[in-house]
Amino acid sequence: MAATAPATAEYIPSRRSLELCPRSYDVVERAELDTLCVQLEGMPTVSIAQNTCIGIPGAMYDCALALASFVVDEIIVNKREGDPAAARAMRILELGTGSGACALLVAAACSSRGVPARLLLTNRNPKSVDLARRNADVLQLSSGNVEIDVARFAFGEDVGTNLPTDFATPDVVVVSDVLYTPESAVPLARTLRQLLCHDDYGESVLASPADRRQPACYLAWRPRSCNPDKVTAVKAFIVECGALGLSVHDASRSNGRAASTARVWDEAAGGEGWSQTYDPANAAREGLRILKIEST
Repeated sequence: MAATAPATAEYIPSRRSLELCPRSYDVVERAELDTLCVQLEGMPTVSIAQNTCIGIPGAMYDCALALASFVVDEIIVNKREGDPAAARAMRILELGTGSGACALLVAAACSSRGVPARLLLTNRNPKSVDLARRNADVLQLSSGNVEIDVARFAFGEDVGTNLPTDFATPDVVVVSDVLYTPESAVPLARTLRQLLCHDDYGESVLASPADRRQPACYLAWRPRSCNPDKVTAVKAFIVECGALGLSVHDASRSNGRAASTARVWDEAAGGEGWSQTYDPANAAREGLRILKIEST
């Protein structure tokens, strides 16, 4: 499926030398490129515009691809004929969406596999919201069973008054590499407490039997020696989750199932310029982790 080029990102004089994160950590970070094309194994191509005027949220990183690969492999399954639970659209909420890359890759997979889904992409930064909305607007979906919206939301805000009613009780929450400082740990944990701790979830649409009774959050992160605050932030987050009645543990893949890889390339070069094959299994060996957070 061909990708549609979004509007050109804002011009930055020194853009061709940009490197927002050390490439010894992030193999797909190419902040100097206006638009990246991303294709998860067996899925449609998704076009992700970048805007480095925003800073770190304006580019795409490894964690977004690793998390999208996990959700597509383990949560998004082909529609089950005759299963009444499969008729209701899965509600997927992304916190700290940045460019929108993770959630939009999941949306493309839902559409390709015939899985009804409603996705809400959120960020506290209005410019990030605009970028994610722009990328959502050009996403080409193969069916009409997927709806996408983008909204401003900050960790720690009241879920009931700041999110649409349906997304106050989501089926799945995804969070990609948002814990950079300890100050963000407590607000994020408190938001997840509101989203994940409910007495009645209704009929589940999740594929995994282990997830059928309650929703879960999947959070991707990786330590960076250049920023020791990240490890401190994750530790503070885990402690706060425990105090709020949330369990945090490593998310596991199905036995024998290899992680879906992704191909990433410079849209402007038409496949002739920079390109990279991203393997989440390699990233996991190098320290990238996906945590599962759920109510105890």
